[in-house]
Amino acid sequence: MKERVIYFLTIGDTGYSRSWNYYASLKKNGTRVEFLKLDNTRLLKKFISLRKQTKRTDIFIVMSPSHYLTPFTRIFLGKNTYLDAGWSLFEGSILARRQIGLMGINLIKTYSIDLIASIFAKRILLESEAQINFYCKLFLIRKSKCSVIYTGVDEDQFEVNNDFPTPSDIYGNGAIVMFRGKYTGEAGLEVLAQASKLLKDEKITFWIFSPGIPKNLGFSKNTFIFSNFIDSKRNLAKIYTEAGLTLGQLSDYPRLNRTIPHKAFESALLAKPYLSSRSKGILEVFSENKEIICFNPGDPIDLANKIRIFFEFRRDFEKIGICMHEKYIMNLSQLKLASMLLGLVEKTV
Repeated sequence: MKERVIYFLTIGDTGYSRSWNYYASLKKNGTRVEFLKLDNTRLLKKFISLRKQTKRTDIFIVMSPSHYLTPFTRIFLGKNTYLDAGWSLFEGSILARRQIGLMGINLIKTYSIDLIASIFAKRILLESEAQINFYCKLFLIRKSKCSVIYTGVDEDQFEVNNDFPTPSDIYGNGAIVMFRGKYTGEAGLEVLAQASKLLKDEKITFWIFSPGIPKNLGFSKNTFIFSNFIDSKRNLAKIYTEAGLTLGQLSDYPRLNRTIPHKAFESALLAKPYLSSRSKGILEVFSENKEIICFNPGDPIDLANKIRIFFEFRRDFEKIGICMHEKYIMNLSQLKLASMLLGLVEKTV
């Protein structure tokens, strides 16, 4: 019998979506996988053509955030349709970014896409156990239909580029605290701005890589803000090597209780000490004071104190970064997560 193929379907580009981490790892290890980029142009015709090319025993994984492909995949390509959601579109655009739209049109459309995709998917893959509880209540889906696979990092793309000139070439090295990520409510950059002012006289430098950050958000003079996107993951990895301490999300947003930021996995891969707001999401994976450092969510005074203490006892705290890396290698590496996905789909086919 001809070996089944695992197809990854997406509306996004190569390397985009958390599902890419699994695809790249499976392909490297010899699993028969195919990456198919689709768009709205003649979508039905493309699915009819795919039906002729594929077998009913093949496996089809709809990559996040391409949820609306799920019903087409199930109808035209077969029952072995998996939605690698990670989280709902409703949560990402409506709850997190408040993109409700005129008269709530975007809210209704986004919820409907999530709901229909959830109904048609054979199994839904989510980013955490807490996310399963939330997702199932939101869309009235039974928990037995959902599984957790953590997001991880595309490790080949996150190798250090030693030719890349890091900010230390201009702004100096030393006690560097790094924050990276878009300006959102979850990020908590207002908290970091206040904390930086409390540490303005310390020998600490803040590097903030944040597109969209408001110009009127006041930071201390020992803060350097880089508002452009970093052009590659290899360059981003090089910047990580310069930092002494990396920061996670800093706010007290409820969503942080069920999500695990990508930068947590990045810090773990590179064994960089990670300081985050104390939320259930990150603590589902990493243990406080063993693998990560935590502070009270949304509290700039506690954040400043934790940063100050870290650099005062830096040698002791750096062991936390090593423990975080060991947890990553044991349970969260790209190979481990891809193997989990492979075992899951083979078990449920």
